[in-house]
Order: sequence, then C-alpha cells, then structure tokens
Amino acid sequence: MLTRPVRATTLAATLLGAASCGSDVRLALDASTAAADARPIDAAGPPRDGDPRCPPPPIPAGPEVELAPEFAPFYSVYELGTVPGVPSPLGGAVVKAGDPSKLLIAGNSENPLGAIYEIDVVRDPCGHIVAFSGLARQVAATRYVDANLVYWDSSLLLYTLWPFFGFAQLPTGAAEPAATLDLRTLGLSQGADQGPGGLGLVPAGTPGADTERIRMVTWPEGRWLHLEASPGPGGLLTTGALTTTVTLPNNPGGFAYVPPGSPGFPAQSVIVAEWVQGDASRDRVAVYTTDGAADPVVASRKEFFTRFPRPWGAYFEPVTGDYLFLSWGTGTDRVFVVQGFVPPPPIE
Repeated sequence: MLTRPVRATTLAATLLGAASCGSDVRLALDASTAAADARPIDAAGPPRDGDPRCPPPPIPAGPEVELAPEFAPFYSVYELGTVPGVPSPLGGAVVKAGDPSKLLIAGNSENPLGAIYEIDVVRDPCGHIVAFSGLARQVAATRYVDANLVYWDSSLLLYTLWPFFGFAQLPTGAAEPAATLDLRTLGLSQGADQGPGGLGLVPAGTPGADTERIRMVTWPEGRWLHLEASPGPGGLLTTGALTTTVTLPNNPGGFAYVPPGSPGFPAQSVIVAEWVQGDASRDRVAVYTTDGAADPVVASRKEFFTRFPRPWGAYFEPVTGDYLFLSWGTGTDRVFVVQGFVPPPPIE
C-alpha cells in the first residue's frame, strides 16, 4: 500500500502582499453575528475590500508559502492555522450548503477513522473568512475520505476514498455515506495507483456536462478521469462509464476550477495540488488551462505556488471566492486562504 511520508513544518509570519477582489456586487456578512446572515450588497452598501473595517487575516503566510511572480500582484496568502478539534491529516473542505457561517472539513484523511467535521468560521464585514471559532464537531463518519468535498447539489455531498478506489455519496445531514462505489468495477486499473484523491465538477456550460460533470485524478499516477452520473432514486446518483483522458505530472491531488473572471486567468483554468512522492522540495500548486471538455491541457502547466508545505485539499469558497488550501502530512496540518479570486458560480 502506498503511504505518504510525514514532515513537520514551521511557518514564519512574512507578508506576501495585498490584493482586492474588485467585485461590484458581493455577499457581505454581519460581523457582529459572525456570518450568521448573508446578503447581497453594492458599492453603496456595507464595507468592501480595502475598507479599514476589513483588515486582512492576522497571520500572513510564512516563507514556506510562495506565490509565483506572475500571480503575486493579484493575490495575497494568509494562514488560518490548525482547525480546533479536527485531527490531522486534513482532507477536503467546503462551506456548508445554505450556511456560510460553517465549514465542513475532513479529518484523519485517508485512514479508517476518517470523518467530516463542522466548525464555525469568523468572517469580516467584507465576507472573508479570517478565523475559526470554537471547537469542531464530527458530523459524519467517512472512512478514507480524501482531498475534495464537493456538492453535487445542496442535498448531496461527494468525496473519494483513498487508497481504496472509492467514490462516495453523502446526503445532507447523514451520519455516513448512503452509497460507495469501487471504481475498479467500472474498469479503473490499479497499476501504481490506489485510486483518485482529487474530485471536482466541471463548470456549467461545458459540453457533455449534463452526464459527465464529475472529474477525478488518481494519485500518484495522475490519471484524469470522467465519471458519467445522473440523478437517480432516493436523491442519489446513478453512475455510468468511467473514462481516462489525460495524465498529469508530479503526483496531483486536490483540484478546483478557477472561478471565471479571476485576475490573471484569461481562460478557463483548473488549479491542482502536487504532492510529490518522496520529495517535499518539489511540491507545487500548478494551474492549467482547460479544453472544451474541461480537461487540463497538459502543455499549459505553470506554477501558482512555487513553494507550499505538502499541498493537498483545494476549494474556492462561495461568498468571496477566497481559495482555501490545506496541507497534508506535515504532522500538524494547517489551512491557508488566498484572497483575490472572484466568487464561483452558486451551487444549484
């Protein structure tokens, strides 16, 4: 069985820069209720980015986190730190559907004690997550949960199981998955892989997205997969064929499609963690432009982070578009946030 080595890291506090989201219409949150209610605002409404009432998170990312020069003018990186009550290693994260004051995050990733936890987040008056509040509580037992938590819709959460080639469906409010599929039954060969870690849904408008919205990538080989799926009985998905299209380099993991209109991304793109087996010094976070099927164009690869401590989970949160990025296997895993992106399309 493949394992990922653990290396402890220490992050110093060095500011990487400041950026503005630059959106005329945003979702802002009442700071006095720590994001209990969200409402649309415009330039004449509550504070926007750059307002003195919206200072950046208190801990800028340290020197082990480094943006590529191409993207440094547009984006700022901060450390949110460990998640109180969530055991390392960390897996995927997602803001709870319908409640922007809560974050769901996977703990004990890739092991039999894997679970999804819920924790309150603190948002500033501009809507940015700046801290965690209180202690997380376990909401679902999700053995071997990995790098991404993805809503198919507001009633169904999807995730992968590594190293068991698994794809799981967790209805909202359920304490365990309602369905788990071994992808080898659909023809996924093992080889040097032990299944997909990263999982995502293609952007709306992609050709074939009505039946092929689901994308996955295996670790360590980097096989990029399409999974056919359609709504089925009981609010779950009925799955169909599994297809491999391209192969990504550098042991890819968690990924997410970049929200259209984000600075520095003139074309549709996907951002991908690279957790390099046996050599943490080669870890990067890469970006690719995508083709008409929303698959990465391998030759377009360039670096977004030139340095990051064992990157794994990846997620664009819906209120501000801030990019939450997680470390995996550092001993004490942390959450980082990148400000400067625009919000992604809403969950249907």
